[in-house]
Amino acid sequence: MRIRSTEHAVLVHDADAVDDAPRSGGTAGEALLAPEDGRLSPLAVAAFDPDNAIARLARSLRLSISALPLPDEPPIRSVAVLGAGAGLEASVLAANLAITYAQGGTPTVLVDANLEQPSQHLFFGLHESAGLVAALSGEADVRTLVQPSPVADLVVLPGGKSAANAPVLLDGQHFHHGAMRLLESYGMMIVDAGVPFGEPAAVCEAIDAAVVVVRNNTTSVEEIAHVINRLNDMKTRVVGTIMAT
Repeated sequence: MRIRSTEHAVLVHDADAVDDAPRSGGTAGEALLAPEDGRLSPLAVAAFDPDNAIARLARSLRLSISALPLPDEPPIRSVAVLGAGAGLEASVLAANLAITYAQGGTPTVLVDANLEQPSQHLFFGLHESAGLVAALSGEADVRTLVQPSPVADLVVLPGGKSAANAPVLLDGQHFHHGAMRLLESYGMMIVDAGVPFGEPAAVCEAIDAAVVVVRNNTTSVEEIAHVINRLNDMKTRVVGTIMAT
């Protein structure tokens, strides 16, 4: 059974897809926040410094993803960011990629599915309250669990408090039924997916595309090949491999 986000109608388009940089500004509600804004971690750098290397990488990746589908193909509306030996780097890239989509005019939801090391609530100064785990277990409607971030047009679904059955819940079927309905309200979903024990989470079965982040001189060629082969088995399109140094 196909369980991709492209089953949902596209409600919002990326209005700034041809733009290479966010609009200027320095207060909440504008594209850029002040660097001293205490609500954000400095790692969410795209929110306040468009010239930073991570911000430029995130924007370039967003534009590449927007340009990928052929005219007769559905747009990519969900992207998983996985870290093969580069967990923190993948989480940072996921946060900044989500920020750039929001800055481009696309209402965006950032989902923290890295339940081993959830960090998105820390990047955006949010509460680690009920989140993805509660949605996957059916304890709450996922639409009530998202939290607004300091970045305009960006909401975050934290991982929430983990549970003993969290690894079982974190598969494509549960994610499709528990989380994909968010795409009825948001134009793009970015998922911080992690790579627990070197194995892509089965949640990727429900996601259109994936970016794999690897660490120079740490991630082995065999590990990279294994992650990409598993994503191919899940029919999740690999749209990029990023090397963190």
